[in-house]
Amino acid sequence: TAKSVVISGPDTVTVWAPISTKHVVLTALSVSTNYAGTIAFYFDNGNDKFAEFLLGASSSISPLIEAIESTVVGGRIFARVGTSGTDGWRVNVTGFELG
Repeated sequence: TAKSVVISGPDTVTVWAPISTKHVVLTALSVSTNYAGTIAFYFDNGNDKFAEFLLGASSSISPLIEAIESTVVGGRIFARVGTSGTDGWRVNVTGFELG
């Protein structure tokens, strides 16, 4: 499954919300931004940061990951950015739900 999210300002947005009886396994992640700043990814409880990236303006990344598995059943994965701007960040994830 592939999901895409656009983040337009300093905000926390859901990247993936699984079915209530399943949890998410991410197998690919890419981020592009128009603005310099930091983006962090968390599991649902908000304290389990599993990735954070500092990007320059007009840049993109696609880190090599094999699998990042959420242990929270029915828990979402969300991204948090601290910079603003219309359509400033684009996040694409690929993975599957396991349960």
